[in-house]
Amino acid sequence: MAQKVNSLSRLFTRITLCAVVALGSLQVMAGPLATTNFALNDGFGPDAGRWHGSVSISGGPIPFFGDVVAAEVDWAAFGPGKFQLYLNSQSIAQFDPSAPGEVIYVYQITSVTAASPAIDTLTVGIDPGDGRGIISAPVNIPTGAATEITPFGGGDNNTSMAWFFNNSELPPLGVGNTSSLLVFTSPFAPEFDFLQVNAGLAGPSPSPLVASPSDRIFQNDIPEPSSILLGLAGVQIMLVIRSRKSSRS
Repeated sequence: MAQKVNSLSRLFTRITLCAVVALGSLQVMAGPLATTNFALNDGFGPDAGRWHGSVSISGGPIPFFGDVVAAEVDWAAFGPGKFQLYLNSQSIAQFDPSAPGEVIYVYQITSVTAASPAIDTLTVGIDPGDGRGIISAPVNIPTGAATEITPFGGGDNNTSMAWFFNNSELPPLGVGNTSSLLVFTSPFAPEFDFLQVNAGLAGPSPSPLVASPSDRIFQNDIPEPSSILLGLAGVQIMLVIRSRKSSRS
Protein backbone atom coordinates (compact mmCIF):
# COMPACT_ATOMS: atom_id res chain seq x y z
CA MET A 1 0.00 0.00 0.00
CA ALA A 2 2.83 2.38 0.92
CA GLN A 3 4.53 1.67 -2.42
CA LYS A 4 1.29 2.47 -4.31
CA VAL A 5 0.90 5.76 -2.41
CA ASN A 6 4.51 6.65 -3.16
CA SER A 7 4.00 5.96 -6.88
CA LEU A 8 0.85 8.10 -6.96
CA SER A 9 2.69 10.88 -5.14
CA ARG A 10 5.52 10.81 -7.68
CA LEU A 11 2.99 10.84 -10.55
CA PHE A 12 1.21 13.90 -9.09
CA THR A 13 4.55 15.65 -8.59
CA ARG A 14 5.57 14.86 -12.15
CA ILE A 15 2.34 16.31 -13.59
CA THR A 16 2.70 19.45 -11.48
CA LEU A 17 6.33 19.94 -12.49
CA CYS A 18 5.38 19.59 -16.16
CA ALA A 19 3.38 22.79 -15.88
CA VAL A 20 6.17 24.57 -13.96
CA VAL A 21 8.86 23.58 -16.45
CA ALA A 22 6.70 24.45 -19.46
CA LEU A 23 6.07 27.94 -18.12
CA GLY A 24 9.71 28.45 -17.19
CA SER A 25 10.97 27.35 -20.58
CA LEU A 26 9.00 29.98 -22.47
CA GLN A 27 11.63 32.60 -21.70
CA VAL A 28 14.60 30.49 -22.88
CA MET A 29 16.03 30.55 -26.40
CA ALA A 30 15.99 26.89 -27.39
CA GLY A 31 18.30 25.06 -29.79
CA PRO A 32 17.67 21.89 -31.83
CA LEU A 33 18.08 19.48 -28.89
CA ALA A 34 15.45 21.39 -26.91
CA THR A 35 12.91 21.38 -29.72
CA THR A 36 13.48 18.08 -31.52
CA ASN A 37 10.40 16.05 -32.43
CA PHE A 38 12.46 12.88 -31.99
CA ALA A 39 12.30 13.33 -28.20
CA LEU A 40 10.36 10.74 -26.20
CA ASN A 41 6.62 11.36 -25.83
CA ASP A 42 4.94 9.35 -23.07
CA GLY A 43 2.30 11.97 -22.29
CA PHE A 44 4.11 13.36 -19.25
CA GLY A 45 6.74 15.62 -20.81
CA PRO A 46 6.49 19.43 -20.60
CA ASP A 47 5.86 20.00 -24.33
CA ALA A 48 2.53 18.31 -25.14
CA GLY A 49 3.82 15.16 -23.47
CA ARG A 50 7.25 15.28 -25.13
CA TRP A 51 10.47 15.29 -23.04
CA HIS A 52 12.65 18.15 -24.24
CA GLY A 53 13.34 21.71 -23.18
CA SER A 54 15.87 24.39 -22.29
CA VAL A 55 16.74 25.99 -18.95
CA SER A 56 18.58 29.15 -17.91
CA ILE A 57 21.40 29.05 -15.37
CA SER A 58 22.19 32.13 -13.31
CA GLY A 59 24.24 32.50 -10.15
CA GLY A 60 26.46 35.05 -8.43
CA PRO A 61 28.39 37.17 -8.22
CA ILE A 62 29.58 35.61 -4.95
CA PRO A 63 30.61 38.27 -2.38
CA PHE A 64 34.38 38.60 -1.84
CA PHE A 65 35.11 36.04 -4.58
CA GLY A 66 33.30 37.43 -7.63
CA ASP A 67 32.36 33.98 -8.98
CA VAL A 68 29.49 34.21 -11.47
CA VAL A 69 27.77 31.98 -14.02
CA ALA A 70 25.13 32.62 -16.69
CA ALA A 71 24.41 29.92 -19.24
CA GLU A 72 21.70 27.95 -21.01
CA VAL A 73 21.35 24.17 -21.11
CA ASP A 74 19.27 22.25 -23.65
CA TRP A 75 18.07 18.75 -22.79
CA ALA A 76 16.01 15.88 -24.14
CA ALA A 77 15.17 12.24 -23.45
CA PHE A 78 14.96 9.80 -26.36
CA GLY A 79 13.22 6.45 -26.66
CA PRO A 80 14.91 3.48 -28.38
CA GLY A 81 16.24 4.33 -31.84
CA LYS A 82 15.21 7.99 -31.73
CA PHE A 83 18.54 9.49 -30.63
CA GLN A 84 20.25 8.13 -33.74
CA LEU A 85 17.59 9.88 -35.83
CA TYR A 86 18.37 13.12 -33.98
CA LEU A 87 22.12 12.74 -34.58
CA ASN A 88 21.49 12.10 -38.27
CA SER A 89 19.18 15.12 -38.52
CA GLN A 90 21.96 17.35 -37.15
CA SER A 91 24.66 15.80 -39.36
CA ILE A 92 26.52 14.58 -36.27
CA ALA A 93 28.51 11.55 -37.44
CA GLN A 94 28.22 9.60 -34.18
CA PHE A 95 26.29 6.57 -32.95
CA ASP A 96 23.61 6.11 -30.29
CA PRO A 97 25.37 4.20 -27.46
CA SER A 98 22.18 3.05 -25.69
CA ALA A 99 21.13 -0.59 -25.40
CA PRO A 100 17.80 -1.92 -26.77
CA GLY A 101 14.87 -0.78 -24.65
CA GLU A 102 16.79 2.03 -22.93
CA VAL A 103 15.98 5.73 -22.70
CA ILE A 104 18.96 7.99 -23.37
CA TYR A 105 19.15 11.28 -21.44
CA VAL A 106 21.02 14.08 -23.20
CA TYR A 107 22.18 17.53 -22.00
CA GLN A 108 24.19 20.27 -23.67
CA ILE A 109 25.46 23.64 -22.52
CA THR A 110 24.50 25.69 -25.56
CA SER A 111 25.36 29.22 -24.44
CA VAL A 112 27.65 30.82 -21.85
CA THR A 113 27.37 34.57 -21.33
CA ALA A 114 29.24 34.75 -18.00
CA ALA A 115 31.59 32.34 -16.23
CA SER A 116 34.17 33.41 -13.68
CA PRO A 117 36.02 31.19 -13.19
CA ALA A 118 35.15 28.91 -16.11
CA ILE A 119 32.32 26.35 -15.74
CA ASP A 120 33.70 23.33 -13.88
CA THR A 121 30.72 21.00 -13.30
CA LEU A 122 27.33 20.00 -14.65
CA THR A 123 25.28 17.56 -12.55
CA VAL A 124 21.85 15.99 -13.01
CA GLY A 125 20.00 14.61 -10.00
CA ILE A 126 19.07 10.93 -9.97
CA ASP A 127 17.67 8.99 -6.99
CA PRO A 128 19.74 6.04 -5.73
CA GLY A 129 16.88 3.65 -6.50
CA ASP A 130 16.25 4.88 -10.04
CA GLY A 131 17.41 2.51 -12.76
CA ARG A 132 20.80 2.84 -14.39
CA GLY A 133 21.59 1.71 -17.93
CA ILE A 134 24.79 0.64 -19.66
CA ILE A 135 25.98 4.26 -20.16
CA SER A 136 26.80 6.60 -17.26
CA ALA A 137 28.52 9.97 -16.86
CA PRO A 138 31.06 11.17 -17.91
CA VAL A 139 30.22 9.68 -21.33
CA ASN A 140 29.79 12.40 -23.94
CA ILE A 141 29.23 12.61 -27.68
CA PRO A 142 31.16 15.23 -29.68
CA THR A 143 29.18 17.40 -32.07
CA GLY A 144 32.11 18.75 -34.07
CA ALA A 145 31.30 22.38 -33.27
CA ALA A 146 34.25 24.79 -33.19
CA THR A 147 33.07 26.15 -29.82
CA GLU A 148 32.76 22.70 -28.21
CA ILE A 149 34.44 21.80 -24.91
CA THR A 150 34.59 18.14 -23.81
CA PRO A 151 34.46 17.11 -20.13
CA PHE A 152 37.61 15.49 -18.73
CA GLY A 153 35.89 13.36 -16.06
CA GLY A 154 32.88 12.76 -13.82
CA GLY A 155 30.69 9.80 -12.98
CA ASP A 156 27.67 8.39 -11.17
CA ASN A 157 27.74 9.82 -7.64
CA ASN A 158 24.73 7.76 -6.47
CA THR A 159 22.53 10.87 -6.20
CA SER A 160 23.63 12.58 -9.44
CA MET A 161 25.35 12.14 -12.77
CA ALA A 162 28.30 14.53 -13.02
CA TRP A 163 30.53 15.86 -15.79
CA PHE A 164 33.70 17.82 -14.89
CA PHE A 165 35.26 20.60 -16.94
CA ASN A 166 38.00 23.23 -16.40
CA ASN A 167 40.96 20.87 -16.39
CA SER A 168 44.32 22.63 -16.66
CA GLU A 169 45.20 20.50 -19.71
CA LEU A 170 42.02 21.40 -21.63
CA PRO A 171 40.54 24.71 -22.82
CA PRO A 172 38.13 26.23 -20.25
CA LEU A 173 34.37 26.17 -20.78
CA GLY A 174 33.80 29.90 -20.71
CA VAL A 175 31.97 32.70 -22.51
CA GLY A 176 31.14 31.77 -26.10
CA ASN A 177 31.71 28.05 -25.61
CA THR A 178 29.35 25.07 -25.76
CA SER A 179 29.68 21.55 -24.42
CA SER A 180 29.55 18.21 -26.17
CA LEU A 181 26.38 16.14 -25.74
CA LEU A 182 26.44 14.80 -22.18
CA VAL A 183 24.62 11.46 -22.00
CA PHE A 184 23.60 8.54 -19.83
CA THR A 185 21.02 5.78 -20.24
CA SER A 186 18.35 4.04 -18.19
CA PRO A 187 15.65 1.42 -18.72
CA PHE A 188 13.36 3.73 -16.72
CA ALA A 189 10.99 6.40 -18.05
CA PRO A 190 11.63 10.11 -17.35
CA GLU A 191 10.55 12.33 -14.51
CA PHE A 192 11.93 15.69 -13.37
CA ASP A 193 15.03 16.23 -11.26
CA PHE A 194 17.42 19.09 -10.59
CA LEU A 195 20.23 20.27 -12.85
CA GLN A 196 23.21 22.18 -11.49
CA VAL A 197 25.91 24.07 -13.38
CA ASN A 198 28.73 25.64 -11.38
CA ALA A 199 31.55 28.07 -12.04
CA GLY A 200 33.60 28.03 -8.85
CA LEU A 201 31.20 28.90 -6.03
CA ALA A 202 28.51 30.28 -8.37
CA GLY A 203 25.48 28.18 -9.29
CA PRO A 204 21.72 28.55 -9.79
CA SER A 205 19.36 28.91 -6.85
CA PRO A 206 16.91 27.31 -7.16
CA SER A 207 18.21 24.69 -9.56
CA PRO A 208 16.10 24.25 -12.73
CA LEU A 209 14.37 20.97 -13.57
CA VAL A 210 15.23 18.59 -16.41
CA ALA A 211 14.47 14.99 -17.40
CA SER A 212 16.02 12.23 -15.30
CA PRO A 213 15.07 8.57 -14.74
CA SER A 214 12.07 7.72 -12.54
CA ASP A 215 11.17 4.44 -10.83
CA ARG A 216 8.96 3.35 -13.78
CA ILE A 217 10.18 0.94 -16.43
CA PHE A 218 9.96 2.54 -19.88
CA GLN A 219 7.35 0.89 -22.08
CA ASN A 220 6.68 2.91 -25.22
CA ASP A 221 6.22 6.30 -26.85
CA ILE A 222 2.75 7.61 -27.58
CA PRO A 223 2.21 7.19 -31.36
CA GLU A 224 2.45 10.36 -33.42
CA PRO A 225 -0.95 11.78 -34.55
CA SER A 226 -0.05 11.04 -38.17
CA SER A 227 0.62 7.40 -37.30
CA ILE A 228 -2.70 7.16 -35.50
CA LEU A 229 -4.55 8.66 -38.49
CA LEU A 230 -2.81 6.27 -40.89
CA GLY A 231 -3.74 3.36 -38.65
CA LEU A 232 -7.36 4.44 -38.48
CA ALA A 233 -7.45 4.93 -42.26
CA GLY A 234 -6.07 1.41 -42.71
CA VAL A 235 -8.72 -0.04 -40.42
CA GLN A 236 -11.45 1.84 -42.29
CA ILE A 237 -10.24 0.53 -45.67
CA MET A 238 -10.21 -3.04 -44.34
CA LEU A 239 -13.77 -2.64 -43.06
CA VAL A 240 -14.94 -1.33 -46.45
CA ILE A 241 -13.26 -4.25 -48.27
CA ARG A 242 -14.81 -6.79 -45.90
CA SER A 243 -18.21 -5.11 -46.25
CA ARG A 244 -18.07 -5.32 -50.05
CA LYS A 245 -16.99 -8.96 -49.95
CA SER A 246 -19.88 -9.78 -47.62
CA SER A 247 -22.40 -8.01 -49.86
CA ARG A 248 -21.17 -9.91 -52.95
CA SER A 249 -21.49 -13.26 -51.24
